[in-house]
Amino acid sequence: MVKKYESSHENSSHIKADVIILGCSLPGIVTAHKLKKKFGNTMDIVVLDLAGKQSRESKCNVAFLEEDKEENREISYDGNGTAKEIIDNVARHYLAMFAKDFDIPLPDAIIAPEKVRTPLNKLFEYKNGTTVACVRDFHEFDYLNVLEKFELNQYHALLDEHMKALFQGNKVDEDSERNRLLYYDQTTMEKHICGALLFPNSRDIMRNAVRLVCGASAKIVSVLFYLHQCYRSSSSRNHFDGNNTKFREKLHGYCRKRLTYKLQKSVANITLTAKAIKKISSNTDEQVILKTIKGDTNYVCSLLAMALKPDELRNIEFETQLLTEREFSIITSMIKGKAKRFIVQYEEHFWRKEGYSGDILSIRGPIIWATERPKTSSTGSMEKYAALIGYLTVKNNEDDSKDAVLKQLVRLFGEEAATPINYKETDISDIYVPRCGDFIALRRLTLKPNPKYLEWGALDVFADGDVASALEAGHVAYLHLLRYLRPQAQTFDEICIAEWPTMLNDNPFREWLAQLSITSSIRLLAYTTVAYIGIRLIQSLMRK
Repeated sequence: MVKKYESSHENSSHIKADVIILGCSLPGIVTAHKLKKKFGNTMDIVVLDLAGKQSRESKCNVAFLEEDKEENREISYDGNGTAKEIIDNVARHYLAMFAKDFDIPLPDAIIAPEKVRTPLNKLFEYKNGTTVACVRDFHEFDYLNVLEKFELNQYHALLDEHMKALFQGNKVDEDSERNRLLYYDQTTMEKHICGALLFPNSRDIMRNAVRLVCGASAKIVSVLFYLHQCYRSSSSRNHFDGNNTKFREKLHGYCRKRLTYKLQKSVANITLTAKAIKKISSNTDEQVILKTIKGDTNYVCSLLAMALKPDELRNIEFETQLLTEREFSIITSMIKGKAKRFIVQYEEHFWRKEGYSGDILSIRGPIIWATERPKTSSTGSMEKYAALIGYLTVKNNEDDSKDAVLKQLVRLFGEEAATPINYKETDISDIYVPRCGDFIALRRLTLKPNPKYLEWGALDVFADGDVASALEAGHVAYLHLLRYLRPQAQTFDEICIAEWPTMLNDNPFREWLAQLSITSSIRLLAYTTVAYIGIRLIQSLMRK
């Protein structure tokens, strides 16, 4: 039972608990839900809601998955006979896990996109307005010329090899690997793209991919942060693909709304509404004290889990032993990634008559990526209109892009696209992007396994855009707290869920082959030529 008592020193009351989760963000309430489910009434757990009540449950009628709920999981065995789980997509796995816990149905377009594949053509648009239709997945890039496709595939292979070397090996603590991590974090994605890719189309495709994955331009994102985001989906190749889970979950708010509603309901009896926190400090009894405005309630706990967004920390004062000035600077200076979503509705799917699926990938804009709005009802009752949804380029001004979008759709699909029934644009608050050079320190902070006072694993760096990442962050924070509070309570399944995917196997030959590209070949040819000329000059001088 949470204890409440009056302070004899100050004109305020204190509420005391074993664990306090500060903030009602999605990672925070995931952490609280898992702790409550594990400990029940044997431990005092409190959630402090600084923002008041959240939005109500979405009314969307989504299609149920009746079969193959475990299709994305399979068990293999290593050489010692130990079972290990192979997860084909981390994002899909977390969505499926929590949807199953709360009996929340998810449409096939999100959880099993391979079931909704279509033989209709996808469209790729070049910067000059030229379009190419293709049936295969976007990441095959069949519409590019031979050299462009070769170097883009090689670049993706190179990124995948970097991901395996940097994350899957768990070698962050080794000196050589730490130096490599520091190199990637000091190098912006834009420099990496320009250094490895020769053709403008290949470069523009990768710049679009970075913006879609991170919600920010390639000039802002470090290579390491981009690799980390791609690694969660097991590959850098699947971010333009019809099988991609992450675009689907970002464009369907009901996934977040329904999950948030169910989670909030499960922790409602341990959630308290609190006023703004002014200071977080500790005392000699190894307790954390959260002070609100003078005369209001203060909160005391043994362990505090931070579940706020980075920009919400700026008005809170921390003791140095809890958060150093450098760590505070890293967290609060993260750039808020931003994406813009559009939805346009028509009376019928006229693009299908022309043999098009509605999928668009454009490096011209304003539409960057789009798809048909996935079916949201098993009975079809909600399918009143045909619709396209997708991402738009984000401009400095906040003007509506409707005219430019319709003009682009007319160019792609014909005059019928000029008269929609409805058009709407909305901003998506995407992930918070660390500055180049800060990602390693942030990763060490949020993955610290044994917090003494503060647990940062539930810091909501994923904001509104990346639902699965927020679920994962909450689960990781729960594991950290559980390991600190009661290590023997951990289960094998809970630990396995948080492990990185294991399907990317090491292959020395593939690692060497990934280094082969047009730019590397040109460099090798240049070095060979210089070496040959140098040898010939030396031989000539020696003869003289």
